[in-house]
Amino acid sequence: MPRLEPKDRYTLALVPLSGCGGCEVQALRALALAPDLQKRYEVVYWPLVVEETRLPDEVDVALVEGLVRTRENLEALREIRRRARVLIALGSCAAWGGIGGNADSFNHRLSMRAIYGVERIEESAEILPRTFAVTDLVPVDYVISRCPPPVEHIMLTLRAIAEGKPVKTADSTVCSQCPRKMKPIEKLEFKPGLPGPDADPETCFLSQGYLCLGSVTTMGCGAPCTRHGIPCFGCGGPHHEIAERRDMDIITALARKIATLAGLDPVKDLDRVVKKLLEVYNPRRFYVFTFASQVLRGKPHGFAVKALVESRRDPVLRKRLEERARFARGEAPPPSPGGGEA
Repeated sequence: MPRLEPKDRYTLALVPLSGCGGCEVQALRALALAPDLQKRYEVVYWPLVVEETRLPDEVDVALVEGLVRTRENLEALREIRRRARVLIALGSCAAWGGIGGNADSFNHRLSMRAIYGVERIEESAEILPRTFAVTDLVPVDYVISRCPPPVEHIMLTLRAIAEGKPVKTADSTVCSQCPRKMKPIEKLEFKPGLPGPDADPETCFLSQGYLCLGSVTTMGCGAPCTRHGIPCFGCGGPHHEIAERRDMDIITALARKIATLAGLDPVKDLDRVVKKLLEVYNPRRFYVFTFASQVLRGKPHGFAVKALVESRRDPVLRKRLEERARFARGEAPPPSPGGGEA
């Protein structure tokens, strides 16, 4: 990783792409709560915080949040990569595509028709044919994932960079921080939806037949979701071993863990467990925060592309988008509320 030349104060920029702004709020909180970082960094570009509208020619450290959805996003990303000595992908969208990556479930022209009634508005930004994570398009030096990224992680990373020290990286999964106890799976059955009031608050969700991605998601959050009765949805992105190995995918890695808990052979019985999972859950459910990631779409034995194809071919989704498009053009009443999926 690059090290900056020692000096009293470094320049800092934050470049927002297509996102909700939550990562910016976390970055603002990190600086507000750490007086030492305010002394070590001078904010030279950040539309939310300072009035400067132009990027400096050179920046010591840049945070980029959001995913790449428009041509303007792409150009801004390339520009900040050229000018920044250190580039940090901040949040799930920048790291893995995040929630916004689910926009690829539909053709972007169909989405425009469903929202605005037309495929293109002249004064609007040019939407790219697909979404991208920041990490798919340019080299990044550090990744601070999660939705939203923890304030503590932002503080630790900026502090380590300023002090010329290595940044600590996560080396385990959310399961290592979860207080729930894993127990053998007695019957290989999966329950759709979220756990209800009858779920055991002390037992691992997988052991109870509920889908939870904690065993395949990078640690660092402290497992707040599982502690409060909600299974992990994987906002931290897959564990680095899953990301780096071409023969591993979120679904197959999870199936191996389930097979082990069920007393099955994680290799010989892998296909059986995967089949059972996909009988209950739509493939998209496993990629809620990683649907746009080229890392996962490029897996030869993965299911991200299958999830993408099935989404675009789903007749129910297409029908609802077409109904919405007719409403947007003033040709039909508002579409009736739709139901959720497993």
